[in-house]
Amino acid sequence: MPITAKTYTAEVICLRAYDFGEADKILHLYSPEHGRISAIAKGVKKSKSKLAGACELLNLSEVQLSKGKNLDLLCQYQPRETFVGIRSDLLKLAYGLMFADLINQTALDTDSEQTFHLLKHALNILDQAQEAQVVPIGLEFQMTLLHAAGFHPVLSQCIFTHQPLDPAALYYCFSPQFGGVTMPEQKRRHMIETGGFGEQWVNVSASTVRALDNPYLPDWQPNQLYKAQKFLQYYFKQVFEKQFHSYGLVFNLLEMVSPDSPDESGAPLGPA
Repeated sequence: MPITAKTYTAEVICLRAYDFGEADKILHLYSPEHGRISAIAKGVKKSKSKLAGACELLNLSEVQLSKGKNLDLLCQYQPRETFVGIRSDLLKLAYGLMFADLINQTALDTDSEQTFHLLKHALNILDQAQEAQVVPIGLEFQMTLLHAAGFHPVLSQCIFTHQPLDPAALYYCFSPQFGGVTMPEQKRRHMIETGGFGEQWVNVSASTVRALDNPYLPDWQPNQLYKAQKFLQYYFKQVFEKQFHSYGLVFNLLEMVSPDSPDESGAPLGPA
């Protein structure tokens, strides 16, 4: 297809692909210049299609697209990276798909160039990661994405007094509305003074907060990282008011090695 004013080239990562009719697929692609792109790949389900690789989730590609009214048309495809290390490990693949889902559903709330390079970097290090690094990489990615979207939770100090948290505490009280934690006594004082109408609070164990702050410490137990992941699932749902179904496979795999048993607080994530 000749290059025209309506044709453009972009480096993209495939976030989502689903069938459209008998031979086509609808794609959600993400690029640093254009953010999320909705495109159609014509005839891609046919066995001899040269565009099939662009429809593989997580593939990094250079594509040529033609601008359309509702959907751009995928014209050409050049592979760049297929992340074989991710595809050969189920937990890595689950996290990679979760990364793609989070960006696909929060794309309008983030800077596209920053978000693209965050995803590209995360996939590169996940591809080469050892087993023990997979969950910490996942936690770091989610925290960084929240920061890029302006929703990074305040976990290092009290949201009311701005003082450091008591390191001897077993748990803290977290509010998604305030976007951070406080000590139980400060939360009680706040509720007495304001009534807290419509506010939602949950208890979060101190170990969960520390794991989110530094997930790469070598002495974290699997169940502690599991609880940190549970917290982030809860927080993403509260902030973006969406269900992220890609968490399901991640938790199915994590539960095989880290059952959701209570830690030292007795309730890793519960009503405050």
